[in-house]
Amino acid sequence: MLAKRFLQPKDMWARVEKGNLLYVPVVVVESAEHAHIYLAGQIARNADGTIVGKGDMRAQIRKVCENIGKGLAHVGATFDDVVRATTYVTDIEEYYRCSDERFKFFKNNRPASTLIQVSRLGHPDYIVEIECEAIIEPGRLRA
Repeated sequence: MLAKRFLQPKDMWARVEKGNLLYVPVVVVESAEHAHIYLAGQIARNADGTIVGKGDMRAQIRKVCENIGKGLAHVGATFDDVVRATTYVTDIEEYYRCSDERFKFFKNNRPASTLIQVSRLGHPDYIVEIECEAIIEPGRLRA
């Protein structure tokens, strides 16, 4: 049997529209064999909603990865547990110039990844968004 948890860590921004929480940043699907962690697309916002690094790809990659780290840590995972990442950017060449910033977080393992350039993300000031999936042993699961 699978157990599902829909989590809104207190140190992560909550997307609320007209009084409704639109989505949670972390979902865990747990079985006897493993816990599968899904992180919604992370963007460059502080927990209070402030956008970080307007127009600065490097700063936004850093903040996005910090937010990914918060989501992973909340459930007992690390960047080494990430098995898949999808990155959306508004300027693929600028992303390539700054992609070394990502490797400061994804140090040991390189997850299966897809990079997609889009004309716009969910807010005009977002220039990068990354969603991830991770897998850990059930005994490591927190939250």
